[in-house]
Amino acid sequence: MAPTPRRRDDKAESRHVRTYAQPRWYDIAFGYRDVAAECDFLLGQAARLAGRTPTSAVELGAGPANHAVELACRGLAVQAIDIEPAMVSYGLEKASARGASLDYREGDLRSFLLPRPVDLALVLLNTAGCLATQDDFISMLQRVSAALTPGGILCLELPHPRDVWLREPTDPWETEQDGTRVRVTWGDPRDHFDPVTQIAEVTTTLTVWEGGRKRILRERALQRHFTAPEVTALARLAGDLAPVSWHGGLEPDLPADDPDRAWRLVAFLRKPEMPA
Repeated sequence: MAPTPRRRDDKAESRHVRTYAQPRWYDIAFGYRDVAAECDFLLGQAARLAGRTPTSAVELGAGPANHAVELACRGLAVQAIDIEPAMVSYGLEKASARGASLDYREGDLRSFLLPRPVDLALVLLNTAGCLATQDDFISMLQRVSAALTPGGILCLELPHPRDVWLREPTDPWETEQDGTRVRVTWGDPRDHFDPVTQIAEVTTTLTVWEGGRKRILRERALQRHFTAPEVTALARLAGDLAPVSWHGGLEPDLPADDPDRAWRLVAFLRKPEMPA
């Protein structure tokens, strides 16, 4: 018998606050990603779509800021924004450890301001899912557009539609770094998904083995899902950003509609060279 779904918990946070307040554990949990290879792809796509190589970038909702730090190490002028103070401190420490110059500040996706424009903006790992409404998403796109240079590129990394609508479960995974092991269970069979609002309740469990101790961090948060047609329509409403390329992951030659290999929905949006 299938588990009985929970009804949506209105007390759930808009993001995984307790999880994000543990930046090192979070960083270890997602340490399986090949950040250098992903940055190769991001820079290559941005150069192809903009017709020039990016020299500056911002990572929004940056968390541990791994992509921002990697880009800074490659010589780009890089800024980063996150709403969680612990993540900002942690990201600055990572940048310092690698000798990278990173301007990392606290800020909200819907209202941030950059001191200088950039060629490339990144909203990765479904950070956009923290935006609960279409108006929130439009506000983010408008702020990004204002932050981009003419012809600049925005990359959005979202869950693949297959995972959203078919509700395919995510298998638990484990990663280890410097003697700390983190096991992640993302989602619970009883989590409620409202197909009308496209808001899902997402239960996360981090099991951490560190210093001879085992700790478990479990919490629920609400996550908004955006479809490809919706992104296109909201970009049109927001103003001058327009989708120019879709992919099934942060890697080359992976179409978003690949039935076997596509596992993310990655959108590149471009700002025009001249105002409309």
